[in-house]
Amino acid sequence: MMTSRITAAAVVLALTAGAATSLAGLELTTNGGFETGDTTGWSYFPTPASTFMADIDAFSGSFSGRLENLTEGSAAVIKQANIGIGDVSAGDEVTISFWAKGANGVGGVNFAEFFSEIDGGGVSATEILGGAPLFVTDQWEFYSFTTFAGPDVSGGVTLQLTATTGAVIGSTSLLYVDNVSVSVVPTPASAALLGLGGLAAIRRRR
Repeated sequence: MMTSRITAAAVVLALTAGAATSLAGLELTTNGGFETGDTTGWSYFPTPASTFMADIDAFSGSFSGRLENLTEGSAAVIKQANIGIGDVSAGDEVTISFWAKGANGVGGVNFAEFFSEIDGGGVSATEILGGAPLFVTDQWEFYSFTTFAGPDVSGGVTLQLTATTGAVIGSTSLLYVDNVSVSVVPTPASAALLGLGGLAAIRRRR
């Protein structure tokens, strides 16, 4: 009888843990606040005249990320690439948020894009978050978007931020970002699997 009560408690605990993860969301980013003092966790795709670094001009904490592009008619790109492999399922709700500011010369813009990645290459879904450029100002502003993972996320998901210049003389783009977050709320089926995974771990420890 005691064994039966322990098993029931374990089931409740495991399922509750799965539900809690579902409600709170699972954070996927690495070094989204740049508090390592560098760009660890980020992938950078430069132009001939671009820079990407941690900077002390932060919204909170000690550092932010600073992306500047001085090459006309190009895009300097930073990514949290292929994150959440094994944690994100098709159709999961994903929330992307960050603080940003910047300065753009004539023709300069900034984009935030989200990709559902396929293992081995390619994507199953792409989205320009907000459906338009960010239109940053010289003051920190908060951006938040809710979307859904595509039909195949075997390669995880990717958040891409750009400093994009126009094909005109003197076009520049500067983007600061801080407290970058990509969190996933599992579908009910995924949350249940998380709970059962916790139950399996409890059983293994016994």
